[in-house]
Amino acid sequence: MNRTRLSTGAILALASLPVSAMGQQGSPAPQEAPALEAARQEAPPAPVFASLVGQVVSAMTGRPLEGAVVNLVRSGYGAITDSTGNFRIPTALAGLDTAEIRYIGYEPSKTPLELQPNVTNRVTLLLSPTVVRVAELTVEVEGRVRVTKLSGFEERRAKGFGIFFTPNDIRSRNPRLPSDLMRGMQGVRVGRIEHGVAPVYMGRGIRADCPPAVYLDGVYQSGLQPDDIPPDYLGAVEIYRGPSETPGEFMRTSGRTCGAVVIWTPDGPNFWNYRDPQKIEREKRKRERERDGLERR
Repeated sequence: MNRTRLSTGAILALASLPVSAMGQQGSPAPQEAPALEAARQEAPPAPVFASLVGQVVSAMTGRPLEGAVVNLVRSGYGAITDSTGNFRIPTALAGLDTAEIRYIGYEPSKTPLELQPNVTNRVTLLLSPTVVRVAELTVEVEGRVRVTKLSGFEERRAKGFGIFFTPNDIRSRNPRLPSDLMRGMQGVRVGRIEHGVAPVYMGRGIRADCPPAVYLDGVYQSGLQPDDIPPDYLGAVEIYRGPSETPGEFMRTSGRTCGAVVIWTPDGPNFWNYRDPQKIEREKRKRERERDGLERR
């Protein structure tokens, strides 16, 4: 058998190597990759933060707007204005950002901002009212007081398209947010609640990525999500989960129509005297069947 002999000088050279230079099997350890060392040296700097306080007011009247939603697009932080129109976002990324503002009855707005680091930035944000023509709401007496704003609601409900929540349904469910009415509904996806709003999307399966149009008392609310409407505005609700369900009066003439959420506000205490006409009809038929049964006997 051939055996390799090491010279005395070679043995001394190996013995003089430091332990850190030897691998587990006695071989020298590889040098650290240059790319890894460069990546360590080029690590991104830690984020720099700022804070933002401000007020949202009407561009027409200068009146502060309570309940306006303010979101910073880049940072992802947001707030809702108080009774004086003021808001505070204590933590945001410094630098360029865009404030997105939404409020019922006003056009949504986007305002570019440059937030200075490590200081409190102050801003006043203006919103312009949406110009719409609102039909008069009247009340008629037919034995019981009935609000005529629900007459169209009942006509559409009778056609069998869409999902309807009557005033009685709203009272019994008592939703914390409008989106609570849609959780678990087929063809609707409700996201996580962030800044008091859960985004709602219409569609089937993975295609549920299109926000519905929102209407308040029949008036289109540009850029709003259902949860931008305060819960105490909920008197009755119509939900249409796609263009095939959506009536013509709630179809958008521009852009993609994914469906609609139509919210009707309570109109005084008489609104809650609502009697479901479909329930009344069922009770009437039940009484007729019982009467026919007695007559046959």
